[in-house]
Amino acid sequence: MTFVRMSLSAIVAILALGAFVSISSAARLSSSSQTFRATWVSRDYAGGFGTVRCPLTLEGSFHSRTIAKVSGALIGSITRAIHNSCGVGRATVLPATLPWHVRYFSFVGSLPTITNLATTITGYAVEVCEPTFGICCLLISTAGQPVSLVFSRETASGELNSATIGGRIACSGGFEIGASGTSNSVTVLGSASRITLTLI
Repeated sequence: MTFVRMSLSAIVAILALGAFVSISSAARLSSSSQTFRATWVSRDYAGGFGTVRCPLTLEGSFHSRTIAKVSGALIGSITRAIHNSCGVGRATVLPATLPWHVRYFSFVGSLPTITNLATTITGYAVEVCEPTFGICCLLISTAGQPVSLVFSRETASGELNSATIGGRIACSGGFEIGASGTSNSVTVLGSASRITLTLI
């Protein structure tokens, strides 16, 4: 079985290979909406016990429509997370751990063209149970092992069209679980409208 191994170091590699990043101008980003909703048809958890596949919905907000490009800065939170009926195995969000923190990491592209906005999530807490024997483990992302959330941006319109989630998190069972998935939509919360991200 092929496991997905995407972590914070993988984001760094993407940024290094993707494009030249300039920090000399446009110190802030502006979002057309302070709220967002992203949905995944399949959010995969892969590790020593196999692969669990479940739909996922994340809802959250930015603390401000203006986002400073400061690595590690707290820019928002995930206020609601839902795992619907899983195709393989079982995954249960721990709602008592919400809200989860969203921090700015970096961007991909050469100014003024940005192709991706990279963020991290800490506090992400899910119980994952493998499909064969029902063995479960608890995953909680930390500053040292965050979940990555990378928004893809259309360069022509500036609209966010998808979000890729990933990371490797230590399981309560003593091994690491790799998580991955690309959303089929990113919209304003409670609307079908897409979010536009611009430089200011």
